[in-house]
Amino acid sequence: MSLAKNIFLSIAVPLLVYGKLHAQIQSVQIGVNGLTCSQCSRSVEMSIRKLDFVKEVRMNLKNTEGEIFFNEGYKADINKIAKAVVDAGFSVRYLKATIYFKQLPVSENYCWINERMYYQFIKTNTQMIDGITTVTFINKQFMPKPEYKKWSTTIKEAQGKGCEAKQKQDIPAGPHRKRRWGRNRRFARH
Repeated sequence: MSLAKNIFLSIAVPLLVYGKLHAQIQSVQIGVNGLTCSQCSRSVEMSIRKLDFVKEVRMNLKNTEGEIFFNEGYKADINKIAKAVVDAGFSVRYLKATIYFKQLPVSENYCWINERMYYQFIKTNTQMIDGITTVTFINKQFMPKPEYKKWSTTIKEAQGKGCEAKQKQDIPAGPHRKRRWGRNRRFARH
């Protein structure tokens, strides 16, 4: 049995190039606000099941949350999962991913590239991540406003470091650079 690791992570913008695969999302745990009955839970489940990369959804009405597993060979898209919850008429309370990492060395503001996305680690000590780790995503789309507001200072401090700096190197100069960063930035933690 592996130990859960405390890690803060951020997701930024889609990449124009593919990076090396250092990790694979195993499952996603999602808290859903507004689930009051079995029909509500079923509505969220069916909305998530429509996503082509979803293999199985296990909803827990008592805790108002769900766990999502993925089809082999498909890439999980956390934005689409959150959108499916909203499309079912509910809001996301939290979104966590269980990720299998292969010897990934991280430090504060480390920018990790995976599945055409930038991920920025925040609030983490220098360490080697090897094995299953749970990461919680920080974004307005993935948590209530008051919870996101608690992270605003940390997010502002991380801007301009890690992934933002890396992205400026990877994306050619032009008017689209700034717009892409501002629109797609996402932060996460464990």
